Formats: sequence, C-alpha cells, structure tokens
Amino acid sequence: MAALAIALCGAGKVHAADCSITAVSLNFGTYDPLVTGPDDSVGTVTVTCRYVPKGATVVSYRVTISNGTNGTSPATRQLAAGSARLGYNVFADPARSQVWGTGTGGTVIASGSMTIGPGNGNGTRTITHTVYGRIPQLQDAVPGAYNDTLLVTLTY
Repeated sequence: MAALAIALCGAGKVHAADCSITAVSLNFGTYDPLVTGPDDSVGTVTVTCRYVPKGATVVSYRVTISNGTNGTSPATRQLAAGSARLGYNVFADPARSQVWGTGTGGTVIASGSMTIGPGNGNGTRTITHTVYGRIPQLQDAVPGAYNDTLLVTLTY
C-alpha cells in the first residue's frame, strides 16, 4: 500500500477575508513493481475564502507543496516504508509534466483569485485544484506500507 498524507498550513495577512485550505490525500493503492506502467492517483486541494466585512474584495492566493518528509527536493520525493523507498511525485497538470512545488527549481505552484463579499457567492467562495500523483513503474520495492507527508501552504 502506498499513501500520501497531506498536512495543511495557512499563512495570511489581515484581509477582508478569512481563507483556508483542505486537502484530499493521494492513495496509490497496492504498488506492483512488475507492472510496466506508472501508478497514478489524484487528490484535491480546495481553497475556501469567507467574506469579512467591509465591502467586496478580490483575494489572490498561492498554494505551494513542500518536498515531503523523505525528499530533499521536489525531484527526489519518496514514499517510505522503514528504510525502503519508492520514488514518486505530485503534479499540477493531468499530463504530469509540471511538478507542483514552491515555484523554485523548475516547479510550479497553484494560484488564483476570487471575488468575495455581498452578492458574490453569499460571502464564501471555493476553488478546487487537482493534485496528480505518480509512482514511476518498475521500481524495486519490498512489501510494506509506504507513505510520505507533504506540507501544503496557502498564502493570500
């Protein structure tokens, strides 16, 4: 079994909005090292912003994802079962070509904006971003419960 837990962190300034994130973890299921195709999974990160009076406001935000507990960079993310490792990564696009990270070292971030306030979504708006996960094929793997934890940070 290979699973990925996602921890959440919010960092914001005083705004006319209160924003938060929620995430649905990736679950790759049982990894078979003999299968010739990659093991893919999807999850979500949802940004929710709530209006705080006075007047409508546009909230711009960024969502970054850390290297993970077992990796030193987005390129070296690893699921771990004891000392055993499986390389994997998370991406911002369905083709799995844009590594989702902190915006450095060739990685991308998720970003967006929303208008909240009276007459705009009843004061609360949400935007959901899909997280595309992949474990590359044909990795030597010993039986075990593999996992990693990523820190997802919302800045607005």
